Amino acid sequence: MSIPQGPREARSKPREARSKKEERLDVGGHRLRAWREGEGEPCFVCLHGLVDRLEIWKRLAPGLAERGSLLRIDQRGHGGSDAPPGPYSREDLARDVIGALDAAGIDRAILVGHSMGGIVSMTTALLCPDRVAGLVLLGTASHCNERTASWYERIAQAGESQGLEGIAQAIYGKGASRRVEGDAQGISHVTRTLKSLHSDPLTPKLATISCPALLLVGENDPMGPRASELIAQALPSGAASLTVLPGCGHWIHVEAADSVLEALDGWLPNVTPGGPR
Repeated sequence: MSIPQGPREARSKPREARSKKEERLDVGGHRLRAWREGEGEPCFVCLHGLVDRLEIWKRLAPGLAERGSLLRIDQRGHGGSDAPPGPYSREDLARDVIGALDAAGIDRAILVGHSMGGIVSMTTALLCPDRVAGLVLLGTASHCNERTASWYERIAQAGESQGLEGIAQAIYGKGASRRVEGDAQGISHVTRTLKSLHSDPLTPKLATISCPALLLVGENDPMGPRASELIAQALPSGAASLTVLPGCGHWIHVEAADSVLEALDGWLPNVTPGGPR
C-alpha cells in the first residue's frame, strides 16, 4: 500500500470563514478543541484523519455551515485536544464523539469522517446508533493488512521514542517539511487503534449499522477505492451510496470540496434529520 503524503491544495486558497465559536468541550475527564459554526439542521460533525487537525476541513466547512450546523473537533492527542493516559481503543475515540455531542447539545448528527475519522465514525454508529443520523465516509477503510498494521506500529514506536518529529518522519519520510501538532504519546496510542483493524476488523460488524452512508473516495487514493467498495458491500443492502471522484487522491475534502458537497446534496434526502436540542 502506498502511504499518503499529505494534501495538495489548489493554488487559489479561499479565505476560511470565521468560526462562530471556538471552545474546549469536556468529554468526560479530558477536553477536545472544537469549532462551531452554522445553525439549524442537519448537524454535521467533522472527524479528521491521523495527525491532521480540525483546520483540514477549511475548504469544506463553509459549505457544510451553509447547509446546517457544523462541529469540527481535534481528536484526542491531536492539535489542541487533551491526550488522556493510554492505551486507547476505537470505542474510546467513539465515546469522545458522543461526549462532544453531549457537550455541544446535539441529539443526532451526520458524522463526516476522513480516513481515521471514518473509522471513528463507523465505530460511533455501532456503539450509539441512536446518536448518528448518517455517515459521510471519505477515503476510509474497515480493515488493514499485516503490512499496514506494521506501519502503524512503527509510527506509534517513533512517537514514543522520538516525539512528534519521529511521527512526522515515520509517516512522511526523513527530511519531510510537514509538522505534526499534538501530543506524541497520545497520537501513538491513537495509531494503535488503527493497527487493531488487522486483528479486529470493522468489516463483519458493519451489517448492523442502521443509518444511511455516503462513501466518497478519490480515484488515486493510495488506500485504494477498493477499501470503500468493501465497506459499501458490508453495510446493509441499500444503505450505502459510493462515488469515486476522478483524478483525486486521499484528501478529497481539500482537493475537491465542491464535488463532495455536490454528492452530499444528492444524498441528504436519505437522512432523517436530528440536530440541536
